[in-house]
Amino acid sequence: MKPLIIQGTSDTPYVCFDKENNTFEISGISLPPNVFEFYNDVFAWIDLYLENPNEETHLNFKFDYLNSASTKIILNIIQKFEVLLNKGYKVYVTWFYQKGDYEMKEMGEDFADSTIIPVFLSAI
Repeated sequence: MKPLIIQGTSDTPYVCFDKENNTFEISGISLPPNVFEFYNDVFAWIDLYLENPNEETHLNFKFDYLNSASTKIILNIIQKFEVLLNKGYKVYVTWFYQKGDYEMKEMGEDFADSTIIPVFLSAI
């Protein structure tokens, strides 16, 4: 499966979904003008991945900022992976936030409350 790599910009995040290297990361700033258009390729890649996933999937989110539309999209991404957990695969989310950024920490806590996937918070 070909990796999905999208370089980040001043208003879109860096995305690296690489099955072979077991790397699943979205980081940076997410406030694209059209959130659905930006994340369309991400959802298409995830749908293919879910057909033949790794035994363990570790999703890493390292946002400096994301707007409310992006927040909903990220929750949808996390929830798509719940299918794997229900099929017996191991899935984990690590929500990284800058030490002292309580808003991003709380956002990670909200995601943890909204999914059955174990979510770990990590200050960096």
